[in-house]
Amino acid sequence: MIIPVGHRLLVKSDDLELQTEWGFHIVQDEKREKHGQVFGTVVSLGPDCWKAFRKVQEGKEVNGSPWASVGDKVVYAQYAGKFLTDPDNGEEYIIILDEDVVAIIRETEKEDG
Repeated sequence: MIIPVGHRLLVKSDDLELQTEWGFHIVQDEKREKHGQVFGTVVSLGPDCWKAFRKVQEGKEVNGSPWASVGDKVVYAQYAGKFLTDPDNGEEYIIILDEDVVAIIRETEKEDG
C-alpha cells in the first residue's frame, strides 16, 4: 500500500501505450511531449494537500479548500512526481505535489429534451 504524505497526491496515470491491430505497442511519448501534461485519476491525498495555499477573506487568512478529491480525473504537469510500484498489487502509480495538478476533467451533464 502506498500512502502519500504531506502535500502529495497518489495518482493512477492513464495508459500511455497503444496497441496497433498488428500487435505493436507504441508508447505515446510524442503526445506527452507535445502537450506537456498527462492525465490520471486521484487515488489518495496526503493530509496537507492544498493547506499551503491560503487566501485572505475579510482581512483574515484562511486555509484554501482542496480543489481535487479521490476519484477525480486530473491533468498534471508533464515531468511532475515520481513513479512507484505498489508492492501489494504491482500496479504503477505516480506521487505528485498538490501544486502540480493543473486541471480537473469533469463531464458535463446533458439535459433530456
